[in-house]
Amino acid sequence: MEVLSILLKNPYHHSLPHAIPVHMMNTTYQVVSFDGSTTIEEFQTTLAQEIGTRDATNGFCLFSDDPIEKDLEHYLDPLAKLCDVISKWETALREKGSGKFENTRVIQLTYKNRLYWRHTVKFETDKERLLFCYQTNAQIVQGRFPLSRDLALELASLMSQIDMGDYSHEKSRGTGSNVGIKALDKFYPYRYRDALNAEQLKEVQELLISKWMLLKGRSTLDCVRIYLTCCRKWPYFGASLFQAKPRHSDQAMAWLAVSEDALNVLELSSMTPMARYPYTTVMTFGGCQDDFMLVVSNEDTLATCGTQEQKLLFAMSKPKILEITLLIADYMNALGHTVPGTPQMNTLTRNGSHRSLRSRPACGTGTGTGTGTCTGTGIGGCGTTTAGMSTNATTTAHNTLNSHATHTLNSTHSHTLSSSHYSGGGGGGISTHVIGSSLGGSHQGTMSSSHAHGHHHQPDILKSTPDHQRIK
Repeated sequence: MEVLSILLKNPYHHSLPHAIPVHMMNTTYQVVSFDGSTTIEEFQTTLAQEIGTRDATNGFCLFSDDPIEKDLEHYLDPLAKLCDVISKWETALREKGSGKFENTRVIQLTYKNRLYWRHTVKFETDKERLLFCYQTNAQIVQGRFPLSRDLALELASLMSQIDMGDYSHEKSRGTGSNVGIKALDKFYPYRYRDALNAEQLKEVQELLISKWMLLKGRSTLDCVRIYLTCCRKWPYFGASLFQAKPRHSDQAMAWLAVSEDALNVLELSSMTPMARYPYTTVMTFGGCQDDFMLVVSNEDTLATCGTQEQKLLFAMSKPKILEITLLIADYMNALGHTVPGTPQMNTLTRNGSHRSLRSRPACGTGTGTGTGTCTGTGIGGCGTTTAGMSTNATTTAHNTLNSHATHTLNSTHSHTLSSSHYSGGGGGGISTHVIGSSLGGSHQGTMSSSHAHGHHHQPDILKSTPDHQRIK
């Protein structure tokens, strides 16, 4: 990789010995230079300056692909050196592959959002908002964002305007293919498109084009603003979603939505909230055997004699356990909360744990004991440890190439966001009420669009913005 980088780069464009492209969610890339001592954090700072984003505090991070598994991505430790990351990637490719050096494959770096902060929305740059649109669109296409068919068409038309500009018949003929079909493939959810026959697909395509044509003359920044204004009405916008099976209930699967202040449990098909666990109530979390363990306390009972502690287990893959553990720890560290004892992966004890700073009633503790072998220790798990204050959780033992922390979960389930539009009482918009139903054996929801006069019509997200009258 280093030899190829030196041989192929243009010396007039790069002053440092190496350069590598960083891919964005909008299918563009930026070539950034580095040397042997450049850390991921330094590399990301240089990237942010070149593309017009803020520093690492904006929640965007670097990820690498996996040398073996196709759909895996790995969050890169900011303190690691980029050359070391590349070396480990190539070593894994050589050892787990054919044993030969493959000069046709190089590591692929991706820049996207990992931590989302609602209070920093007003500080976002135009580039960050654009990347947010494409990242949200990827979630929508994969069925990881609740919305109806009508709203999906509205958002797809906005993304078409952002990505390809004004629609024109000449553009469609000039490309040699139908841009309407391209727009559906890139911006319309799979689950809504796969069940359509040829005639229905043509109808949806015509609807998309008609909505796209209404956006003629709209600037990219304007469409980005409308798109994000609409999507941010969902209370879990920006949260990282994980599929898991709760061990403490009969429910088959659920979503774990990790947001800036709490871990939320959402119903799988409708994505309605089922439970919420603020980080202030979390006593410990991490891997326990093949499950993700979360121990929470009831704050209302702290003033009484004794505390109530609840141990929750969620069946997840080990890569996902590691990913969600690091993510929660990073949110808690960023918010200044005391990070509970987070068990390290593949260990029987947690090194360097300290006594909890949380006050306890004098009449007893809430720790419990259990049996079995855990990948970490925790309350009510294996051993009797209280929630501890650990060092920065981002330093948890984490091998980038061995973690297999994937950020892609292809779900066969469909989820919908209900949209209610009222003709009075202020501007119409998208509500967070979600209605789910079952269609054809797969979980699908319907988007209820209600009107103040009692009749239903197609929701128009442009009417949720103050300047919707500008569309002629």
